[in-house]
Amino acid sequence: MAILKKNIWLLFYVLSFFSLILLATLMYMSWKHIYREYQVSQENMVSIIASSTRSLFKTQETVLNVVGNRFLEDPQYKNNPRSMATLNSTLLDNPSMDAIALVTPSGTMTFVSGGYDVSKFPNLLNQETSRDSFLQTLKSHHMVFGRTYYFAPINQWITPIRKAIRDDKGNIVTIITAALRVEDTFGNFVANVDKSHNYFISILRDEDFYFQYVSPNSDESNHQIYLTPLASSSKERLKKAIMDSLNVTIEDAKEHETMLSFLYTATNGKTYLLSLQYDKVYKLWIHVRLPLEIIKNDFLKSLSLYLLIYSFVVVGFFFLFRIIAKADAKRSADLIFQATYDPLTTLPNRSYLQKNITKWLFESAPSFSILYVDMDHFKNINDSFGHQCGDTLLVELSKRLKTVVPEDSIIIRHGGDEFVIFTHLTHDQALLELAYRIIETVSKPYYLDKLTLNVGASIGVAKYPEHGENLDRLLQAADIAMYESKKIKNNAHIFANTMQESYLRNISIELELKKALEKNELFMVYQPQIDQDGRLYGVESLARWNNATLGMVPPDQFIAVAEKSGQMGKIGRFIITRTLQDIKEVQTVLGVVFQTSINISVRQFMEVGFLEHFLHAIQESHMSKVSITIEITENLLIEDIDYILPLLHDIKKADIQVSMDDFGTGYSSLSMLRKLPIDELKIDKSFIDTIVEDEATQKMVQNIIAIGKNFNMQVLAEGVETKEQRALLHSFGCDRFQGYYFAKPLLKEDLIAFFKANEKR
Repeated sequence: MAILKKNIWLLFYVLSFFSLILLATLMYMSWKHIYREYQVSQENMVSIIASSTRSLFKTQETVLNVVGNRFLEDPQYKNNPRSMATLNSTLLDNPSMDAIALVTPSGTMTFVSGGYDVSKFPNLLNQETSRDSFLQTLKSHHMVFGRTYYFAPINQWITPIRKAIRDDKGNIVTIITAALRVEDTFGNFVANVDKSHNYFISILRDEDFYFQYVSPNSDESNHQIYLTPLASSSKERLKKAIMDSLNVTIEDAKEHETMLSFLYTATNGKTYLLSLQYDKVYKLWIHVRLPLEIIKNDFLKSLSLYLLIYSFVVVGFFFLFRIIAKADAKRSADLIFQATYDPLTTLPNRSYLQKNITKWLFESAPSFSILYVDMDHFKNINDSFGHQCGDTLLVELSKRLKTVVPEDSIIIRHGGDEFVIFTHLTHDQALLELAYRIIETVSKPYYLDKLTLNVGASIGVAKYPEHGENLDRLLQAADIAMYESKKIKNNAHIFANTMQESYLRNISIELELKKALEKNELFMVYQPQIDQDGRLYGVESLARWNNATLGMVPPDQFIAVAEKSGQMGKIGRFIITRTLQDIKEVQTVLGVVFQTSINISVRQFMEVGFLEHFLHAIQESHMSKVSITIEITENLLIEDIDYILPLLHDIKKADIQVSMDDFGTGYSSLSMLRKLPIDELKIDKSFIDTIVEDEATQKMVQNIIAIGKNFNMQVLAEGVETKEQRALLHSFGCDRFQGYYFAKPLLKEDLIAFFKANEKR
């Protein structure tokens, strides 16, 4: 049944096959029914003819007895006009009887009714056609009928009937004979039973096998069939056919007057349905046969009707199954589409890739490349605005991808916010140009309802067969290259073998990081921040990780892995809680309150309920909110300014300060900066490193400080490592300083000692 369900046409063929068997069965039953009807009809015809023949002969014998008795009573009967009138009246009442004659035992006719000239009638003993039956009459006390033959004196085909009239001593006085016209006797009742004139009807004499009667539609013409007896070969073939068909001998059939019906092939090659019955009284075979062709034609009419009905049914089923098949094909196509295409973007999915990779990867396949595209900060949009918003963005993003990739390329949604693009481009320059066109296209703002969202993309490229000879290796190489691009964001890299080590290290970092909190491997250090007067202004909280296997892992390594692997939320909450606990303890020991900056990652900041959790953690630690500063990176602003801006205002309303870290390396404009509730700008270390010897950097730093002053913001320089850097920054009007020149990041206990030492200066 499962096969039938899978292939609706197979079910159609099975039903057609069984309906054909049913049709064949019906045809067989119809044939048997029609054949049986013809057989029964033909057997009834035989019975009627046999009964009519017997009745005819009995009637004629009665007539002969009556007439003969009159002759015995009155030898002058024939000369009595009144008696002749009665005789003529008898002939009129019996129209099949042409004449009655008196014949001497020597065969000479002495009288013929009807006004015939007796002298012209032949001697019956001298006539071959009448001799045998006349001699039989002389011996019999019953009526005897002779062979059917043509009697010239009366110009008729006749069947003679004769009876010897004897006196009381048994001596023959005369012989009465009558001529029965064949067509008026047998022909009348045969015509009544065979109105279709399709049957060949005959009455055959058993003693000499001459035909007593043959219907007019006989195969023989001009009554020639009456002139010769049935051929011995025909008799033997008939006997054999009876035996073979019915397993009955001819003698048994005669003895029991059995009705015989069977198929018989005549000498002319035609096949007939033949029915026979023997009449023991008059020793006659009543024979009726019908050409099998007539039965077949009747059957063919019935067959045509059945075939017409069958054709209508099959055609009806065909169209019905075609409708079902089309619906099933559409349903299958829909299921295949659902299985191999992403329902959201209508792009091919990972399942499609697995099933159709052989179109790209095969023996002697031409070179091609794959681009692994991963959206930057997309998870934050889902977390902040819900998956419906994220889905809408993905739909729009997929449309943009279609506009920028070459026509012979294929885009696969590999999962979540990851896309894989197959292209025939193989040159590095062309691949990188395509990658940056994609980044430029997908990084444009998305306007969804009243929101303006910004996402970036990081792309990794792998080439076949250079970077792998199967799909898994190619995807792994592209993923490694993409991970390299993620370090910078909105970037693209072509896979290189040197990336493998970094990739494997990141894998190790990700695996070990999952157990870091449980093993208490994460801890906090605090780097002091100094004001223009050299006094301690505050500290920046920094996370550190010392792993038993990997050793000390720098924050720029494990924080990026944590964000990518989804572990940043848990680690971020640890950083907030531990920092607040530590600083509260330090402030309690020292009896002073100072500012504490806590770095908040992009993922953490975009989490739903971030601010509520942060405020709850401050309340639990009994810290003063005004002494807390949240540090955000400038890159955070590209995520979604419409979401970020209200949240920053909420933070300000809670009396928490906001610092923008790494200013000058991101995308913020002066108009955007004017809108932001920022308290502090942090100049990135990359500017400070070259500030002493590079005039361009000096001008850049002066501009940043000027911007901060214009917007009433404090400016802090990080990464200050030399006296010259500090002096130059001081001359530019920088408000605060942070770096190794003042202190490295310190453990909680060391921070207490640093504070105490700083107070003594």
